[in-house]
Amino acid sequence: MAALISLFPGWVGAYRRHWLAGDLTAGVVVTLLLIPQSLAYALLAGLPVQAGLYASVAPLLVYAFSGRGYAQSVGPMALTSLLTAATLSRFAESGSSDYLALALWLAILSGLMLLAMGMARLGFIADLLSEPVLAAFTTASALLIVLSQLGPLAGLHLPGNSLPQWLLAAWQQAAAWQASSLWVGASALALLLGLRRWGPAVLQSLGMSTAVASVLLRIAPVLAMLAGMLLPPGWQVPVVGPVPAGLPVAALPLIPLSRLADLAMPAFFIALINYVQSLSVAQLLAARRQESVDPDRELVALGLCNIAAGLAGGFPVTGGLSRSVVNADAGANSQLASLVTAAGMLLLMFLATGALARLPLPVLAATIIASLLSMLKVASLRRAWLAERADAVAWLLTFGLVLLLGVDSGIMAGVLVSLATLLWRSSRPHIAVLGRVPGTHHFRNCLRHTVECLPGVLLLRVDESLYFGNARQVRQALLSRVGQQGGVRQVVLVMSAVNRVDTTALTMLEGLDLALQQAGVELHLAEIKGPVTDILQRAGLAARFAGRVHLSTQAAWQSLAGPADYQI
Repeated sequence: MAALISLFPGWVGAYRRHWLAGDLTAGVVVTLLLIPQSLAYALLAGLPVQAGLYASVAPLLVYAFSGRGYAQSVGPMALTSLLTAATLSRFAESGSSDYLALALWLAILSGLMLLAMGMARLGFIADLLSEPVLAAFTTASALLIVLSQLGPLAGLHLPGNSLPQWLLAAWQQAAAWQASSLWVGASALALLLGLRRWGPAVLQSLGMSTAVASVLLRIAPVLAMLAGMLLPPGWQVPVVGPVPAGLPVAALPLIPLSRLADLAMPAFFIALINYVQSLSVAQLLAARRQESVDPDRELVALGLCNIAAGLAGGFPVTGGLSRSVVNADAGANSQLASLVTAAGMLLLMFLATGALARLPLPVLAATIIASLLSMLKVASLRRAWLAERADAVAWLLTFGLVLLLGVDSGIMAGVLVSLATLLWRSSRPHIAVLGRVPGTHHFRNCLRHTVECLPGVLLLRVDESLYFGNARQVRQALLSRVGQQGGVRQVVLVMSAVNRVDTTALTMLEGLDLALQQAGVELHLAEIKGPVTDILQRAGLAARFAGRVHLSTQAAWQSLAGPADYQI
C-alpha cells in the first residue's frame, strides 16, 4: 500500500478524513463559478465555447498531480484570453480552423517554455515586470476587456485589440445595436452588480455568516445564466449556439515551422504573465496556512497544465485569483476539490451542453464586465507618485501603451519600461558626502546629519553597484565633487553599498585613480565587500591600491587624520 501511495502526489498520503466535506463543497461551488467563466473566456479569446470547457478540465486534473497549492484552481482567465485573441488575430480569422490550431499550439509552446524555465530553476523570471508596471498592465488590460464586451452586450461585433480600433468599430456600427440584446445584457449586469453591492447585507440579515454569503454571491453568474436561458423564444438575442457534447477528439494539427516561430515571442510573454499571476495567487493562499511556495515547482506544474490544455483542444491557462480564493473560502483542504470540479465539468460536457446552446451572449458579456470592474483601480498609481516618480511615469507609460497598442504589444512595452526604469535609476546612483557623527564611529550624509569632517579629506559613498551603465556617471560625479570642494588632498570612496563591479567599472576606477593623481589627489577605498575584493584581485587592481584599502570608514579616518584628529 505504501508503494502505491508513493506514486500519488503528497496530499494523497497526508489526506485526512475530516477534509472530505470541505473538498466536496468547494469542488461543487467552483464548478458553478467555472461554468460561465469558461464559456465567456473562450468567446473573449475568439474561440468556440467548447474550447473553454476543454481548457477547464485538463489543467485541473494535471495540477492536482503536479502542483503544490492546496486551493489553486488552474484554468482560463480573462487576461490570458485577451492575450490569446490579440496574438492569434494577426494570423488567422477568429473562429476558423487555423485560428483554433494556432490556439492549441500557443498553449503548448507557452507550456513548454514554462516547463523549461522550471526545470532550469528560472523562477526569478517573474521579476522582469516591476510591481507598478504589472499593476498598470493589469488595470489597462481589465479596462480593454470591459470595453471589448460593450459590443457583445449590445449585440455588436467589434473587431480589434486596442482602444482606437474598438472606438472606430463602435462608431461605424453605431446604428446597428440591438435593443433586445442591450436590455438583456444590461439587466444581467445590473443583477450581478446589485448582488455584489447589496447581497452580503441581505444574506447576513437572514442569519447567514459573512464567509458563506461571500461564497454564494461568487456564483451569482450562474443565476444570470439560468435567467438568460429562460428567455422566451421570440426574443431576438444572439446565443451561444450548438455546443458539442462529450470529450474533444484527440488531435494535434500540424502548422508550418514559420508560424511556430511567429508564436514563440507571444507565447513567452503569455507564459510570463501567466506565471506571475499564478505565483501571486499561490503565495496568497499559502500565506493563509503559513506555508511556502516553490516558484520553480509552480513553473513546472503550470507548464504541464498549459501543455495539457493545448492537447485537450483548449488555450493558455493560469491560476485564477477569484476561483482559487472561492475554492479556499468554500472549504478546500487539498487538490481533491479540483478533482471534484473537473468531474463536475465533465458531467456538464456529457449531459448539459444542449442547455448551454440557449445561453445569450450578452449575459456572458455581462459576467465578464462584472468580474473585471473591481480590477479598475488606480490606487497603485497614487502610491507610486508619492513614493517614486519614476515608478509613476512607468505606470502611466505602460497603461497608455496597452490601451493604444493592445495587450500583446503592451506587455512587451511593459517589460521594456521595467528594464528601462531599472537602468535609469542605477545609471544615476545616489552619491553622499560623508562625515563622522561627533563622539561615534558612525558616518552619515553631511546634508542630513550634524557631522565633523577632516580637512583636505573627502569621504564619498556610492549607493549602487558599479557597472557599465553608471561607470561614466560615477566618474564625472566624483571628479566634480573634488573640483567643487577645493583643497582636497585625499578622496575615500566608501563602497559599503557596492555589491559587484564589472570590467567597465574596473577600468573606470583605474582611470579615476590616474586622473586624481594628476590633480594631486590620492584615492582610497573603504568597506569593500568580499566578492568585490575577489574581482579587484583577479583584475590586478588590488596591487594598484595597495596601502590605500581600508577595512572600514573609521579605519580610513584614523589613517588619514592628523595626530590630534583621529581620537573620538
